[in-house]
Amino acid sequence: MRRTSIVVLVLVLLLSLSFSPVYAETGQNKLSHGSPQSVGMDKAKLTEINGIVQEAIDDQVTPGAVVLIAKDGKIILENAYGYAKKYDMGALLKNPEKMKKKTIFDLASVTKVMGTTQGIMKLVSEGKISVDDKVSEYIPGFAKNGKGAITIEDLLTHTSGLTPWKPTYLYADNPEEVLNYINNLSLEYVTGTDRRYSDFSFMTLAFVIENVTNQRLDEYLQENIYKPLKMKDTMFNAVENTNKKIAATSFGNVYEYKMIDDSNFGYYVEEDADEFAQWRNYTLQGEVNDGNSYYANNGVAGHAGLFSTARDLAVLGQTMLNNGNYGKIDLYNKKVIREFTSQQRFGQGYGWEKNKEWYMGNKHSAQAYGHTGFTGTQVMFDPKYNLQIIVLTNKQNNGPLENGSYPSTGALSKQIANTVYSSIDE
Repeated sequence: MRRTSIVVLVLVLLLSLSFSPVYAETGQNKLSHGSPQSVGMDKAKLTEINGIVQEAIDDQVTPGAVVLIAKDGKIILENAYGYAKKYDMGALLKNPEKMKKKTIFDLASVTKVMGTTQGIMKLVSEGKISVDDKVSEYIPGFAKNGKGAITIEDLLTHTSGLTPWKPTYLYADNPEEVLNYINNLSLEYVTGTDRRYSDFSFMTLAFVIENVTNQRLDEYLQENIYKPLKMKDTMFNAVENTNKKIAATSFGNVYEYKMIDDSNFGYYVEEDADEFAQWRNYTLQGEVNDGNSYYANNGVAGHAGLFSTARDLAVLGQTMLNNGNYGKIDLYNKKVIREFTSQQRFGQGYGWEKNKEWYMGNKHSAQAYGHTGFTGTQVMFDPKYNLQIIVLTNKQNNGPLENGSYPSTGALSKQIANTVYSSIDE
């Protein structure tokens, strides 16, 4: 009778596991190369990605791209397309620089999730902070003008009430002055009543990290996350810190100039854009495109400034999928990763985006999470399938469209994502 009970118990446990979400086991998976067939994927279907990317290049969506797909800890596709630098201030180069698999990209707002959010997850995992903590506990001057009740969670979910964007470099010359500017901001709406994507939320989170750790954001992330994972091509201020190939982006800051100068872009700024004397007038390559990061924060900010390769991002992505472990490295508490990547307020994770069909496609699981960057970068991770989809482009190097904006790479990312999911044997 006792043996029968044990057998029944084992069967119940096995059945419960079979209907549970599939997550990579901790401490086992390090990335390696494998064939699509080895992870239950259709190689012929995946090959369609080459044509999808080439079509985007032909249509002038981007001059180049690197795409990496990994499943079950196996990199089953890692390809470079087109050029890392095709134009210099709008002029076609006689000898454009070819894109390589190891080309380093300006991640733009992917910094928010592969930089700042990682730092916050680390501190939460170590019990040094909580998402329920008020920001003013770590930044005393932050409580001014009705901001005293804002929590770290409010910042992570873009529900704080802080403005989405303002050109801080018109009012501040260094990070200390930027923080003072943020401390004196008033709210645009009542905290927690709406979600408005805000660069200021993540600038503020970076200052939280710095005040808790007594280290600069870049130093903390490098020492506690990137270096342990041997992410040698991940850094801020890439032009100063590496001699490796970096993808070129925009011709100065023509887009941000228009954000200040042209109210049709959706921002109202009283100052005259021409009064700012530091506009860059050269093709950016290794300098962060984002003006608030470059001009006012010395290239190191919580919302933008991080540079990396597809391969390095895949290492960090696999760490997330492994519930916080990579080989012998233990970075995060499993419960913290689940919490940060689960749906919270207004459909948003903590830092991470959820259910964004415009770039994630419509075949992903409810567990999937990702983010995009203004320079044409996209990352997406799906724990149910132990799957990574990383699409990095340098779309800005083609130059702006007639209206001053840049083409979206969301449709490209969506096509790639749907193709990847269609290749999985169910």
